[in-house]
Amino acid sequence: MKHEEEPEDDHTREVHVNSSQQLACCDDIKSSAVVKYATISMPTQFAQLQASTNLNAAPANWLRSNSEVERYVKNVQASWGRERSNFSSFSMAHCSPDLVDELDVISDSENIKKLLKIPYSKGPVSMMVHRIGKTLLLDEFDVHKHLIRQQQADWQWLRKFYFETVLQDMQEKDKCCLKKNKSRGYLQSRNMFSKFLYYSIKSNERDFIDDPEPPVLRVESPSLQVDQSTQAIPDPLPEPKQGEFQHTVLWTFEDIRMLIGTDLPIFGGGTRPCVSLRLRDANKPINILTGIDYWLDNLMCNVPELAMCYHLDGIVQNYEVLKTEDIPSMTDSNFSSTVIRDIAQNILSFLRTNATKEGHTYWLFKEADSDVVKLYDLSTLCADKMEDRNENPFTVPVGMLLYRVARNMGQRSGHKKSGTIRTLLKNCLLLLNKDQYSQVVTSANYLLSDLHVTDDIFCPDCSSSSSSSDADSDYDDENCENVNQTEVVNSGPETSVAVDTLRLPDKIKYQKNDVVRFPDVRGTTEERCLEAISYIAEGLQCLDLSVIQYKKSQESHEEVPLRCNPLEAIPLRYEPIRKPDIPDSKSSEENKEVNKTALLEQHCDINPVMDSDLTVKKTNSLPVGTWHFLSKVLLLRKAAIAYFGLANAKYVLEKYGHALRYVKMSLHTFDAMRTLSGDRTEGHDHLLSALMGLTGDVRLMLVQHRNSLEVYREEYTYMNDHDSAIFHSADLELEGYEFQSAYEFTSNIETNLTSSLHCYQRAIDLARRNEDSPERLNTLVKRLGNVRNELGVFYMNQSAIGADQATSQVASGPSGHIKERWKMSHTCFEVGIEAFESVKDVPNMALLTSNLGRLMRLCAQSFVYYVDDEQRREFGTQEKHYFTKACEYYISALAVLQSRDRHPEIWDSVSWELSSTYFSMATLMQDYAPLSSQAQEEVEREVTDLMTKALKYCDVDTSSPRQPTCQYRAATIHHRLASLYHNSYRNQLGDQKKRHLRTLAELHYSKASHFFRLLDSHCELLRVELERVAMCEYQLAGQTSANSKQRTLQTAFGYLLNCNSSVERIKEQITEVTECVNDYSSYEEEGKKLLGILESRLQFTLLNLVKTCSACKKGKCKDQKLLEGYKKMYAASLHSEVGGDESLLAKCTHMLDILAHVGKAYRGITSDTAD
Repeated sequence: MKHEEEPEDDHTREVHVNSSQQLACCDDIKSSAVVKYATISMPTQFAQLQASTNLNAAPANWLRSNSEVERYVKNVQASWGRERSNFSSFSMAHCSPDLVDELDVISDSENIKKLLKIPYSKGPVSMMVHRIGKTLLLDEFDVHKHLIRQQQADWQWLRKFYFETVLQDMQEKDKCCLKKNKSRGYLQSRNMFSKFLYYSIKSNERDFIDDPEPPVLRVESPSLQVDQSTQAIPDPLPEPKQGEFQHTVLWTFEDIRMLIGTDLPIFGGGTRPCVSLRLRDANKPINILTGIDYWLDNLMCNVPELAMCYHLDGIVQNYEVLKTEDIPSMTDSNFSSTVIRDIAQNILSFLRTNATKEGHTYWLFKEADSDVVKLYDLSTLCADKMEDRNENPFTVPVGMLLYRVARNMGQRSGHKKSGTIRTLLKNCLLLLNKDQYSQVVTSANYLLSDLHVTDDIFCPDCSSSSSSSDADSDYDDENCENVNQTEVVNSGPETSVAVDTLRLPDKIKYQKNDVVRFPDVRGTTEERCLEAISYIAEGLQCLDLSVIQYKKSQESHEEVPLRCNPLEAIPLRYEPIRKPDIPDSKSSEENKEVNKTALLEQHCDINPVMDSDLTVKKTNSLPVGTWHFLSKVLLLRKAAIAYFGLANAKYVLEKYGHALRYVKMSLHTFDAMRTLSGDRTEGHDHLLSALMGLTGDVRLMLVQHRNSLEVYREEYTYMNDHDSAIFHSADLELEGYEFQSAYEFTSNIETNLTSSLHCYQRAIDLARRNEDSPERLNTLVKRLGNVRNELGVFYMNQSAIGADQATSQVASGPSGHIKERWKMSHTCFEVGIEAFESVKDVPNMALLTSNLGRLMRLCAQSFVYYVDDEQRREFGTQEKHYFTKACEYYISALAVLQSRDRHPEIWDSVSWELSSTYFSMATLMQDYAPLSSQAQEEVEREVTDLMTKALKYCDVDTSSPRQPTCQYRAATIHHRLASLYHNSYRNQLGDQKKRHLRTLAELHYSKASHFFRLLDSHCELLRVELERVAMCEYQLAGQTSANSKQRTLQTAFGYLLNCNSSVERIKEQITEVTECVNDYSSYEEEGKKLLGILESRLQFTLLNLVKTCSACKKGKCKDQKLLEGYKKMYAASLHSEVGGDESLLAKCTHMLDILAHVGKAYRGITSDTAD
């Protein structure tokens, strides 16, 4: 602020303004102020001085601070003589980081006033400008102090630039280096104003004229919604302190929002609760610059009135009270408020258009009497003049502020402004030296990693989101159009603007050259996790290096030189020449351990960081409670989460080698984090549970994709630089590897399955302890049941392989090893069923129960005994026992499913397995009947019962992919039952029983023919028809009547004629069968055999028909015609016989030719007899 009696600026420009326009425009100015900080909560109470008060004499309370008001006035006075620091705007920004990137300007009020007075003043302007997001930070830069008078090396680079570039075109090198006014008159006027303020706070009851409208003076204390994730990292920056200014005000001037610091003394009292006091010499008029000062001070602090005290040579004359809106129209101080507004908007547009790079230092400079304001990008122009970027004193403060703003923004908005936060943090890392500011660099890297990876990535109750959908604002809401008639000259790192254009309304348009921002954190989970890993690696490397430096500093402090006591003799340390050989046990063990490790590294070429077999302690011994300790715990935890996300992404992509490698890294960093923090209870159970579940998934997939194990092994062993750095940093904190068995790569199926089983079990235990959601717990239990099933199948297959090998060697039953595998498989299935039952997973319960049935069938097969010639023995009791157990398990599985409607595919599968078990059991009993222990009839009855049950569970009606197989199975069962009844029919003596058996046999032969015909199984159909002919021939042998014999033979002849279609289809399918059937020779032999039987039985039947008709009573014309027809047919059947070495095709052709002639002759006699 300008003090009373301060000499006016001799460089005031002559400006002509129409006062009527000023008054008209003044009401259009919009201004409001909110006090963010004040050293005193209420305006200071004051009293109006009596006329003739001598201000040259000091009041009794001058320079005292007995009361809060006196201390306030004393602080205001002290601020006049105190030079502002070069970083006053940074101090304000640190105190209000939530406003950075929201406001337009942060600066000292004097700097703002100096900028707005540029068109009215010929004096110099020198300010440093920095850009953080939308916000510009302005600080005064004293050229004379730093570049002319001061010779220290801290500004040497700028001093060189100043003399070589800035003063190159200037005639007088000191015209822009005016010293600050510290003349005797200035100091006297300042002391007089100080005494005036102390007089004004003296108790006095006289008040000013009434003012009905009290001022609006607010103190804002915004409530922050802090994101807890960024609170965990220790704050490397000290708590910012207020106090450089008496007031910090959030000032809105038109559409410009500014945070300014001011020392304007604000008083109040009586009916004047808020006024600013000014002391003026009655003999000196007020010029425009002073009027602008008064007006802007009141606007910035939202003070409605100005109380002007006039004096003559220090003797008070009178007071004048002016409203703030009347100040622009004061006599001799007329100025336009709208012009000030235009100046503010033009200057802001100029700075925002050209100062666009975060982290760069810009110098706004105007030399005295110059008509041009220049802006230099010092970071670019002076890059070759600085050996180190830290030579710029603003580099570190800017970097620190960028960090604080980013951290605060993350706490307030989470990841909604992830692009802005990322830009701030990356620019911070570019500015700060990681060796000198390791804590800030480490914290910045952690915050960057937290932007890309959050805890939601493993949280079972949260859905992982790739990024926030809210895009950061790019400040496009300002409707600024490019105007060709702009006076801004843009020449890269050096730009300028004419002073005269600053007064013109909307002359300089904002070009929207905003700070370059990274986009919001988006992308796939894998991309975000990889980015986070890079930041974590940088943070850990910086932290570990800092720990080394910290330990060295601690050791240097501990090495204090010993001082001799003059009163004590110096002891002479005696050591014998021959020392006794007494090894120290502790040091000996340490030396052995060191030597062992060295030898391992030397001869085995083992990297101690990456070798998972080494368990030698490599602890970093971080000092507990320091930022190193806390930050490393958080970085390791974040690494574990990021690697979990990568492992999960690779698992989804079926790249299981990469997935297991990332699981290894995640568990390794998790182990180090937990070891370091000492928290092995419930602190990190959610993360560990997720890790164990994923590890179990990956190990299970290695088993299911075992054909690609070599590819997965190669993926597993790959490791980039970031992974190596993180592994090494985590390895420093570990004595051993707790989770090595979980992530160690192996091609052994049993090891992978058991490891997966243990991982799932631990994940379930942790989930139950954490009281995770039922969905999460049920999923883990299902996975556990699944791996139990896989392990049961593995043991079952192992026992099957062992049984196959043992069968060819030993005939004494399965070995103890095989039985042990059975028990292990049985246990796995049962425990798996219990797991699925606990979550009411009916389909999997049925499937595992079905697998138990399959295991019992395998057990039954293991009890098959062979004699020396490899002939199978009869069906034994052990086989029957295990087959029966298998059927019981299959029936239990169907009972679990209850009906086909709920799970038709599983129902059909289990039903088929049950039918197959009954069929296999019946077939074995029929083919290898246990006649040594059971009667023939009992065996047949049991076989019939088993076959009937097999038919019951063989669904031939439902349309499904398995329907043809079921129909073939049904045809085979009917054929076998027919053959069984046929055989019983032959061996039965009772006529009634024989008729019943013949009827049953004929029924099943008929059904078998039906299904074989549907399936185009014509070889089987031909066999069925021939067996029916054979049954007729057996019936013929027991008949005596010629008529009955003739009927039986005609029935058999009909079966033989039906074989014509089967032979035709066999001939057509010969080519197809040649391509599809592996053992075609056996198929051909079978076909030839059947065709030979067919031909012989046809000849036999026709011969017997001729004989039967010949034996009948002669004389009937009808019988004679039949006889002649049968003779012709018999003769045709004997025609053109082929050799036995002919092919199946020739046989089929020959047989079709015979059947054609026979059929033609039969149709002829049939038509004749019908007539």
